[in-house]
Amino acid sequence: MKYLLILFPILLLGTSCAKAPDFPKEPFIEFREVRNNQIAQTDMADTIVFKIYFEDGDGDLRPDQNGTPNVFLRDQRDSSIAFSFASPPIPTEGSGNGIRGTLELRASFLRGDICCLYETGQPPCTPAIPMRTDTVYYDLYLFDEAGHQSNTITAGPIYIRCN
Repeated sequence: MKYLLILFPILLLGTSCAKAPDFPKEPFIEFREVRNNQIAQTDMADTIVFKIYFEDGDGDLRPDQNGTPNVFLRDQRDSSIAFSFASPPIPTEGSGNGIRGTLELRASFLRGDICCLYETGQPPCTPAIPMRTDTVYYDLYLFDEAGHQSNTITAGPIYIRCN
């Protein structure tokens, strides 16, 4: 009985310790949602919010010391980089070597940063007659501080009113 009283707390202590996450050093991201996804191309300023889940094994999911952009959104319509910006720094979680969580990435733009593209050859960012809507999806990827690139996810849709 005496041995059981000693063994039980040791077993309880061993099972209550959390195991540190074991993620690869390359960031992994997963698309969750997009907010403010209906925009007029003539808006003066606006922000699209992308919510993503992330995991990073070396815990350095943040821009480098100079604040160099580390988040990139490539427009699937023409493969151009539509936005690039520095993500907010994510603090490490204690002594473990991995972090995970949800991140809200805010892509702010001014008039002319997001435009309707026309198959007819009409110049981008000009009003469509008759009025129509264009749909945009972005390929989103990011880099951690060490320069490891994440996987690429599809984010969207964004609906642009071509007014």
